[in-house]
Amino acid sequence: MDMNEKPKVEEKVEEQKPQEVPEVEAPKLPDTKEGKLVAELLEKAPYAEGNVRRERRVEFKVPADRIKEFLELASEKFEMLIQISVVDWLKEGEFELVYQLWSVSESVHAFVRTRIPRENAKMPTVMDIWPVAETYEREAHEFFGIVFEGNPRLGPFILEPREHEKHPLRKDFNMIGYVKTIYGEDFDRYDESKTNYVI
Repeated sequence: MDMNEKPKVEEKVEEQKPQEVPEVEAPKLPDTKEGKLVAELLEKAPYAEGNVRRERRVEFKVPADRIKEFLELASEKFEMLIQISVVDWLKEGEFELVYQLWSVSESVHAFVRTRIPRENAKMPTVMDIWPVAETYEREAHEFFGIVFEGNPRLGPFILEPREHEKHPLRKDFNMIGYVKTIYGEDFDRYDESKTNYVI
């Protein structure tokens, strides 16, 4: 060894341990008929979230692209579709559809929630699962403008023909402006004090 040569120092490279990601625990379901119903559905549909809100009331959140598949599974236990509600989340640019189901055999009410973009809002029809969906989908189409692909009757329904394509339950619909356009300034109304404008 050359006396001027410095001894080699082996560089220690510390092995990086993989960072542990804490597991997120799924909410514990109660040992009740409601808890068993939710657990049974989630076992078949692990892409969904579900929990028990209270006795006889359960809820699920489902990605929009799996909603039809989920509702087909759910229909094995929830025989009735009793409503399709829509919530307009204007700031978030989304509609939330809430499919309300009723289990005749278990006497349990389920809320199945999913969200879709407000722009070009489309969902597959569920008329082939519950024929009554035709009515609720027509209503959601007329008031919010959501297109349910496969529903052949998304034309004029409840509103006047001049209004059925205006979707008046959207939060950005200018109701006062529309009323004034149709009925004119004569339709202005004030409360009894004659100071507060009503419409």
